[in-house]
Amino acid sequence: MTRKKTNPQMHRFQLIDRILCEESYPSFNFILQELRELLQDKKFSEPTLRRDLRYMRKNLGAPILYDSKKDGYYYSAPFNFPLNSLTEEEIIQLAIIQKLVDKYSDSNPVYKKAADFIGRLYPSTKNLPLLDRIVVARGPKPIFDQDIVITLLSALKDNRVVDFMYRSFWEPNQSHRTVLPCQLVMDNGQVYLYAADEKNHEHIRLYDIHKIYELQVLRRTFILPKNWQFVEDFEQGRFGPFQYDESYDFKIAFFGRVARKRIHRFTWADDQELEEFPQEEKTIMTFSSSQWIPIQQWLLSFGADAIPLEPDWLVENWRNEIKKMSELSKI
Repeated sequence: MTRKKTNPQMHRFQLIDRILCEESYPSFNFILQELRELLQDKKFSEPTLRRDLRYMRKNLGAPILYDSKKDGYYYSAPFNFPLNSLTEEEIIQLAIIQKLVDKYSDSNPVYKKAADFIGRLYPSTKNLPLLDRIVVARGPKPIFDQDIVITLLSALKDNRVVDFMYRSFWEPNQSHRTVLPCQLVMDNGQVYLYAADEKNHEHIRLYDIHKIYELQVLRRTFILPKNWQFVEDFEQGRFGPFQYDESYDFKIAFFGRVARKRIHRFTWADDQELEEFPQEEKTIMTFSSSQWIPIQQWLLSFGADAIPLEPDWLVENWRNEIKKMSELSKI
């Protein structure tokens, strides 16, 4: 069984661009035959070439026109094909980005479309053997309703109000929401909706799409509020997307070679400071953040190698969790 020959779309665009620049009013059949020869693909079809020409016009801004008198195509204005200026190193970097995006593409339509698009931008990986030496490790696969993401993308595109029910742990009696969808926020494959309340634009928050159901896109449209950008609020801490109203000063002591090396490998907060105590094999980290819930979970992930020192409520919560785990271990 012979495998069907594949020709990366962007590589074909580059060849078409070269033909248009080097030839004077090449006919459709001339371009077709040239491509078949350059691609070493005798079955390269007329419909595919027509789609390529249409895509170059509409999506890449190529000023391709057809002259009926000369029966040929030409550029009606000077045009620099976008990817002609990319070096091999830049193409490799683009391909690596595709590998990273592809990690979540089987569970998230946003990543899937991005991965498919990037996959059309660089030449065949046969010409880039270095990519075989780069692997992106698999992680937990987020599970959620992909139709919700697709529906929210449609609402974002047209600035339409959305209405849905929401399972909130903190507000169990307020399940109905009508909001202005401002942004989708991605975090390790997870997707969140950043949206403002329709009646009070100052009330803007993140919604976990796992908790959204009975989603509807309404006919009403809206103008983005002043505080519509999530990044403007995402300033303190690097423990995921969720932020809370008040920021706190944290101080945590880390012990042991593994834990101390781990905290040195990342910037957990932009204002973090590390103080070393070699004789005690201890490192104390101080930082500020409003993300107290994920910080509590992060702290417990170190086990006995991390002890909270400040604030007092974090110390108390940590002790209570340790006590619960101790009691459960006796069951």
